[in-house]
Amino acid sequence: MRTIVISVISISSMLFVIMIQSTVNGERRQEESMENALASAMYQTMSEVMEQDSYGISNSNQMMAAFLQAMLERMEEGIDLTVRVHQFDYERGRMDVEAIGSYELPSHKKKIITVRRQIAFERIF
Repeated sequence: MRTIVISVISISSMLFVIMIQSTVNGERRQEESMENALASAMYQTMSEVMEQDSYGISNSNQMMAAFLQAMLERMEEGIDLTVRVHQFDYERGRMDVEAIGSYELPSHKKKIITVRRQIAFERIF
């Protein structure tokens, strides 16, 4: 009887640890996905601006639209995304963007991830 109780407690403890690890891994995966999407979208948009011939971005509105489109293409499904532009200077080549993503954990809790990046670029005329 004692062996059965110890076995049940041990198995329960192992399952609990596995569930915690799974939740932590899921949260980290979502956060890495958002970080990668933001960095990739910024890099792609800036390279398109520098090349000018391929995409033809010629003003700040076109650049912002290209950035948001690139960002949305790289996001995983299941994340509600809010993008805040803190600073955007097309003439000086500076961009400060914050992405706020919320998603639901398997335990039905809402998790919010915030990633903020700054980038400087040179436009080629």
